[in-house]
Amino acid sequence: MEPFQSIDKVQRYMRALQFDKVITNEEVGGKIWAFWMNKLDVQVVRMGTQYLSLRIADGDSQFLGNFIYAKCSRIERQILWEEMSSSNMGMDNCLFAGDFNINRLDLEIRGGKPRSRAAIEDFNRWIHQGRLIEMKSQERNFSWCNGQQGLARAWAKLDRVLLDPTLISAFPNAICYYLPRTTSDHSPMFIEFLKDPYSYGPSPFRFQQMWIEHPDFMSFVQYVWSEPIVGTGHEKLASKLKKMRVALREWNKRAFGQTNTQIAILEEKVEGLEGNLQGVWDEEVERELVGSYKELSSWSRREDIRLAQMEKIKWKMEGDRNSNFFHVWLTNKRRKRILKLRTTDGIEFNSPEEIHLGAVNYFSGFLQNSNQTS
Repeated sequence: MEPFQSIDKVQRYMRALQFDKVITNEEVGGKIWAFWMNKLDVQVVRMGTQYLSLRIADGDSQFLGNFIYAKCSRIERQILWEEMSSSNMGMDNCLFAGDFNINRLDLEIRGGKPRSRAAIEDFNRWIHQGRLIEMKSQERNFSWCNGQQGLARAWAKLDRVLLDPTLISAFPNAICYYLPRTTSDHSPMFIEFLKDPYSYGPSPFRFQQMWIEHPDFMSFVQYVWSEPIVGTGHEKLASKLKKMRVALREWNKRAFGQTNTQIAILEEKVEGLEGNLQGVWDEEVERELVGSYKELSSWSRREDIRLAQMEKIKWKMEGDRNSNFFHVWLTNKRRKRILKLRTTDGIEFNSPEEIHLGAVNYFSGFLQNSNQTS
C-alpha cells in the first residue's frame, strides 16, 4: 500500500468509527490497527510483525496493552513468545489480547486437523512463565470457524485475553464477550473492565513475608527508619511509617520485581552446567553448579512464600503456580466483603466510602485525644 493511500484509508476509518487517534504496525509488516478516543492517554511502547504494545492510561489506571496477531507458523510464534516474555515486559501491568493462532487444550478444537502438541506446549509454557491468567469469557466456546460445510467445518478458540495477577486484582470482574461472527471467520471480542465495586481509596500496603529472607532487608529498614523526621509523638511515627511504606514498595520492585525471570535464568543455567558435567567433570563447574542450585532454591522459595501468603491457607505447591484451584480460591475470597458496618452507638455505614471515612474520622479523633492527653 502506498503511503498516501494508507493515510486516506486511516482518515476514512477514523471518521466512520468516530475515533480521534490511530496507530498500526503496518510499517513493520503487521496487520494490527488500534483506534482510541482523546480521553485516553496512549503511548506506543514498541511493535513487531505480530504485536503492538501500547501504554494505556485513563485517570489513575494504567497498563501495558499488548495486542496480538500471531502467525500460523510455530517457528514464528516462538519468536513472538520470546519477544513477549516477562523479561521483556518491564514493570508494567500487562494485558495480552488478540488472535494467538493456537489453542491451549484439545477441548478448544472441534473438527479439522489436530494442532501440534509441541506448539500447544510452547503457548502454555509462555503463559506459565509469565504467570498470566485468562480473562473469563461468555457467549460462545469457540472464537474461530473455517466456514466450510459438513464434516469439513472446524471450530477453535484462537482468540483470548490474558492478564498478569496485578492487573486482574485491580479488575477482578473484567470479562470478555465473544460477539457473533459476520464478515470475518473470527468472532469479535468485547472486553469490559469493571472495577471492584467494593474497593475504595488507594490500594492497601501489604508486608511480604518473603522480604525477611532477603539478606539486605534489615539493613534497608534500619537505614530508612533512622533518617531524621521533624515532628512530635504520633506525627513522627506516622511520617516514618508512611516513608517506610513508599521505600519498601520501591525496594520490592528492585529486589523481587523480576522473580520469575530470575528463576527462568537460573533454571537454564543449572541445566547447562549439568550438561557440561555429564560430558566432562570439572571441579570449577561443579562448584558453580552447587552455587546456582542454592541461588535457584532461594528465589523459588521467595516465590512460593509470596504465593502462600496470597492464599493464606496451607496449600501444597505442585509446580503449577497458575492452577485453577489457586485462582478459584482467590475469586471466592473476593466475594467476602463487608457491605455494612454499625458502631456501638448505632451509627450505620452502608458503603465502602462511608466505612472508609468513618474509620478515618474515628482514628483521627483518637490520635488527637491521645496527643492532648500526653
